[in-house]
Amino acid sequence: MADNRGHEKEYTSTDPVGGVNSTNTSEPVATEPLQSVVSDSDSSSNPAGKHERPLADRTLTTTTTRSSITVGPPEDGPLTKKPWYRSLNPLKRRIPPPIPKERIVSREYTAGLLSKLTWQWMAPLMHKGYQRPLELNDIWLVNPDREAGLLAKRLGASFKRRAANGDRYPLLWAIHETLHSEFWIGGFCCLGANILQVIAPFTLRYLISFANQAYDAQKTNRPPPNIGRGIGLVLAITLMQMFSSFGTNHYIYRGQMVGAQARGVLITLIFEKAMKLSGRAKAGGKALDDHQQQKEGQELLEVKESLLKRLINKKLSPPGGPKVTPDKAQGISGDGAGWANGKIVNLMSVDTYRIDQASGMFHLLWASPVAILITLVVLLVNLSYSALAGFALLVIGIPLLTKAIKTLFVRRRAINKITDQRVSLTQEVLQSVRFVKYFGWETSFLERIRQIRKKEVRSIQFLLAIRNAINAVSMSLPIFASMLSFITYSLSRHPLDPAPIFSSLALFNSLRLPLNLLPLVIGQVIDAWASIGRVQEFLLAEEQDDDFKWDMESKNAISMETADFTWERTVTEDSNKSGPQTKKQVKAARNAEKVDKAAIKTGNSSTGADSASTLTHTEPFKLLGLDFTIGRSELIAVIGGVGSGKSSLLAALAGDMRRTNGQIMMGASRAFCPQYAWIQNATVRDNIIFGKEYERSWYDKVVDACALRPDLDMLPHGDMTEIGERGITVSGGQKQRLNIARAIYFDSDIILMDDPLSAVDAHVGRHIFDNAICGLLVNKCRILATHQLHVLNRCDRIIWMEEGKIERIDTFDNLITHNEAFQKMMASTAQEVKQEDEVDDDDAEEDKKDAKKRKVSKRGAALMQQEERAVRSVPWSVYDAYIKASGTILNGPLVILLLICSQGANIATSLWLSYWTSNRFGYTAGVYIGTYAALGVAQALLMFAFSVSLSVLGTNSSKVMLHNAMTRVLRAPMSFFDTTPLGRITNRFSKDVDTMDNNLTDSIRMYFFTLAMIISVFTLVIVFFHYFAIALGPLFLVFLFSAAYYRASAREIKRHESVLRSGVFSRFGEAISGVSSIRAYGLVDRFVSGIREEVDQMNSAYYLTFSNQRWLSVRLDTIGNLLVFTTGILVVTSRFNVSPSIAGLVLSYILSIVQMIQFTVRQLAEVENAMNATERLHYYGTELDEEPPLHLTDVPPAWPQKGEIVFNEVQMRYRDGLPLVLQGLTMSIAGGERIGVVGRTGAGKSSIMSTLFRLVELSGGSISIDGINIATVGLKDLRTRLAIIPQDPTLFRGTIRSNLDPFHEHTDLELWSALRQSDLIDAEAKLDGKSHGRIHLDAIVEEEGLNFSLGQRQLMALARALVRNAQIIVCDEATSSVDMETDQKIQRTIATGFRGKTLLCIAHRLKTIINYDRICVMDQGRIIELDTPLKLWEEGGIFRSMCDRSAIRREDFEEMKLE
Repeated sequence: MADNRGHEKEYTSTDPVGGVNSTNTSEPVATEPLQSVVSDSDSSSNPAGKHERPLADRTLTTTTTRSSITVGPPEDGPLTKKPWYRSLNPLKRRIPPPIPKERIVSREYTAGLLSKLTWQWMAPLMHKGYQRPLELNDIWLVNPDREAGLLAKRLGASFKRRAANGDRYPLLWAIHETLHSEFWIGGFCCLGANILQVIAPFTLRYLISFANQAYDAQKTNRPPPNIGRGIGLVLAITLMQMFSSFGTNHYIYRGQMVGAQARGVLITLIFEKAMKLSGRAKAGGKALDDHQQQKEGQELLEVKESLLKRLINKKLSPPGGPKVTPDKAQGISGDGAGWANGKIVNLMSVDTYRIDQASGMFHLLWASPVAILITLVVLLVNLSYSALAGFALLVIGIPLLTKAIKTLFVRRRAINKITDQRVSLTQEVLQSVRFVKYFGWETSFLERIRQIRKKEVRSIQFLLAIRNAINAVSMSLPIFASMLSFITYSLSRHPLDPAPIFSSLALFNSLRLPLNLLPLVIGQVIDAWASIGRVQEFLLAEEQDDDFKWDMESKNAISMETADFTWERTVTEDSNKSGPQTKKQVKAARNAEKVDKAAIKTGNSSTGADSASTLTHTEPFKLLGLDFTIGRSELIAVIGGVGSGKSSLLAALAGDMRRTNGQIMMGASRAFCPQYAWIQNATVRDNIIFGKEYERSWYDKVVDACALRPDLDMLPHGDMTEIGERGITVSGGQKQRLNIARAIYFDSDIILMDDPLSAVDAHVGRHIFDNAICGLLVNKCRILATHQLHVLNRCDRIIWMEEGKIERIDTFDNLITHNEAFQKMMASTAQEVKQEDEVDDDDAEEDKKDAKKRKVSKRGAALMQQEERAVRSVPWSVYDAYIKASGTILNGPLVILLLICSQGANIATSLWLSYWTSNRFGYTAGVYIGTYAALGVAQALLMFAFSVSLSVLGTNSSKVMLHNAMTRVLRAPMSFFDTTPLGRITNRFSKDVDTMDNNLTDSIRMYFFTLAMIISVFTLVIVFFHYFAIALGPLFLVFLFSAAYYRASAREIKRHESVLRSGVFSRFGEAISGVSSIRAYGLVDRFVSGIREEVDQMNSAYYLTFSNQRWLSVRLDTIGNLLVFTTGILVVTSRFNVSPSIAGLVLSYILSIVQMIQFTVRQLAEVENAMNATERLHYYGTELDEEPPLHLTDVPPAWPQKGEIVFNEVQMRYRDGLPLVLQGLTMSIAGGERIGVVGRTGAGKSSIMSTLFRLVELSGGSISIDGINIATVGLKDLRTRLAIIPQDPTLFRGTIRSNLDPFHEHTDLELWSALRQSDLIDAEAKLDGKSHGRIHLDAIVEEEGLNFSLGQRQLMALARALVRNAQIIVCDEATSSVDMETDQKIQRTIATGFRGKTLLCIAHRLKTIINYDRICVMDQGRIIELDTPLKLWEEGGIFRSMCDRSAIRREDFEEMKLE
């Protein structure tokens, strides 16, 4: 391990229990940054770990073990010695304060008035943060008055009431109603501060006049004015500045708190809505009949009122009801874009953040114009009518600026759409990253993301250029206005008296900050307005109606009367024709938009549902005429072919489909076990109990009935082991059994099970059927959709589905006796042979032995990595990387040079004015005026050049860094995805990138600009008043100390907030993907309260970031005001020897920089916070572990020709420190041979596939294909030459064409042929026709392919493998979710379509592989048996016992051979 002592940068754990209790069970080990997880097994395998800990301090990550661990800051380690100069600091204690045992409520809740006015209640936390890095337990809990739950109730109720009343902007007014008191306190503080900021410069006139009189008196030997008058004026100005600074601080704090509270509440409301959103709204439709009664004002209510009431309402809120997006397609209601998960996540992350940002300085919108008017009055007093010339410029300039800002609004909306596309695509790729790697598609998807990103960055750069031009003009407006006024004043024969001139200059300068901030605030408010519109539209979308009748006393559990159900009409664009639009297409699109705003744009657009492109719509799948009743303890089987409507029937009962006709009555509570198990990133126990109370005896029964006991014994923590996100760390069979266990544990009276036995081995399936479905659930109503026909004779009745209709409902005996079609179907599957109820004793014993062998004796680490969190300031290396990413390191000095020139021109302009007023050079008025104007123009141009160069280079950097991070993440090994929550990665690619794109360059610009201003003013003062340097020295030191003191805690609080925010993202994203399960179990409220808790956790740190900014501001403003006081006193005492024009210049400038001082420190913190986003992205772009290269040596284009595979002593473990899952596997497969791989769950079957595709590198041994060791072949070369039909069929949003051939490498004919071969369409179907149901090349595929049944998705995965036409094909339980008939079709396709190719097939259904060339039986990572099927059967080993369990006889081998 490298010695990293030189690094300033450290990372520490954010474990909530970190450092609270110390036990010896778990010692975190410092790791190299590339290592992705640290577990106990790691530390035990590295005896030197403890000695190395203090040395390698770059990244200290720990996992979320349930045992408490101690993580002290690394500098407290025994080997670290403080440098001598650090010991001199009296405020740094030798022993840092201890970490509290538990978190306390925010001190703001109990603080007194004075403490609240000065933010003194923050002092204990600031002090602690200065002593040592803050831990999570140091961060106070959220103030109870500001809890998300409390505010959400208020806002939700107000919103519903206003929406029901038909308000135009219900969300805006609901937010106002909820937070109005704090909002308006801030508003009045803002107005007061702004008025004082005008009066202080006006009072300056009298101070300069006093100095002028004294100066003249000295020259003419008259008696000078009394010094007391001068000191009184200085005190008055200082006091006004102090009150002004208090007002400013309080209005900013209130504004920020209102924003943060609004953001927290909106996140919870968006989440609540996402839990209730109807399928129709999600697909982008709405009810065609607007006059039907809608629930809680979800649709516009047409309220028939009296004329008078209508008139009053019209005034109070404009007519038209809530604004929503217009319909985009004829005959279809709704905009067709819908609310995909990625879009909802974007609402939660980006839109709520924009609303939050805008409320910070919102009051400037109305308070600034008031202050500007007062300034005008004062200027008229100072300069008489000459002031109107300058003001005329402002009056003309500001509307023009506002018009320019409106163009930003339009552009921002366009950029939002592109960002949505990028985030949605990124999220989809990351969710299916394993699959993307299997197919070697990383580079192709990266290219697609790069194309969208290129378009996004180009749009952002254009937007920022306009914004910078507006900024430069608005910053220069006061200069040009003052110029015009002074020139007019001079030309209208007024003497240039320093008192009115410099008082006016100070007034014009005081306009600079509001005018500089106004465009920024307007821009933010416009962004927020668009966001409020989006959020409002989402909150007004249709909700899922629970239109079931619930009658708990009914004798039946379920009763349906002629009920029809439908999935939603898919109105979606052909969103996968990637590549930017051509100029012609853009022009055509623009013309179309002009003709009709709702018209459809033509042309190729990049991926994403929002892109303007050709709209198509397909008829959704429907269930028609359902008429049946089910008793309270019946077991009903639902059977039928792929796509016949089995899953749809269960979804209808679970409330996921929309009822369009008839009645449905439910007589009991329900639990739903979907086909696609939704597993949470939580412990195994939490996944099973799913919010219920933990009852030990019932829990144990459920675990045993679902055959989970051996699995739990294998896990390092038993049932307290954490499962990866989306169940990524458990096998398909384990997922399905957890799914069943959850449904049983929930103890509902109706259990809906969608083919839960498909993903488990035959004997496990029988165990579950006997002990769970017919055991624990025996007295419940059970509805089981299944392809396992051998269980039908044990069901009370059978529902046979065909094309969305019920073909027959009858008992097994009646069907087998009287129905020919049913007899045929049953003949195709082996009849169950009567066997003993239990598995052989030998097998049971063997299972126990296995479990004991695999049981890890000590507690392993939890799986999910805690997010790394930097503990020192952002290192220079990140700034360096940021500058280099813009193109070259020289860009940094170039920007600084432009800044110096611009600032130089600014000071020169004012100095020239002072020379002019004192007529220092004796030039004519024309020369003075000409030079003055030229300097002003130069300053504006240089400022624009500085801003534009900064934003262009900044966005280039963010483009490069995102590309690097995205590349590195997609090239990261699978272990990274197993241990990192998806929400955390998405957070970096959405929120952090948004910060870099839109906020970082603004923060840098403001920081540099104000810093340059302060330095130049101080220099100016010291040149004329040397004694000022004496006051400046100590005050500057206090200033530096305050800044350091503040940044120590500010940085840590911000980082805790970033990490806690990731928690919100993870919880939010995970729950949204499991909406149907959460709804079916009726647990929406529990998940909503969970997200509220997460939001409060995030806000506990987020609110503190504002209060510690204000703590600093109040103290720095005091220093600034002392500088004003000092300068004022110096002017008074030097009144005889310093020219009044210079005194006026210095005073006018020192007033303008008081606020700039604290603004600069705050901007520095903003820059650092924004750079934190850069650092997080940079970490992903440089520090993540990488897979081996995509290309190594050249491989022959036709490789592999034969498809011969040789496994030689292969050993493999998933991560360092974990046990081997393949132990010395040796096997030789001839080219064109078909091998079936069987074995119990966890025997290592899927691990063979992982090694073949090199998803996990070997720990020992080698694999060769056609004589070439695959370790010497680049990953892309290897993976693109193999094909896989995975267990979980992954589909991407788009069309069937884009899923079969995402990168346009094949002809339509090839794709059509693959669809036909995989039996998705009939042999007669024509390529151009669309008569064959929903399956054609342009058919829409929704997110994750959820508009197709699992069986259809598996057939599409087969078609994809056929299209690839590889020599080696791997099937990973590819037919687990299809019926026997379809399975046989697939096997025929595999036999014909893959003839002459090497085939490796993992199978649960032994019957499908008994005609293969050889069978490989796996157990505990070793090959136990390997021979021809018949020979293994005759030898009577494990394979024979498996065949016996599946009722396979010798004749079956002969039959299959004949076939």
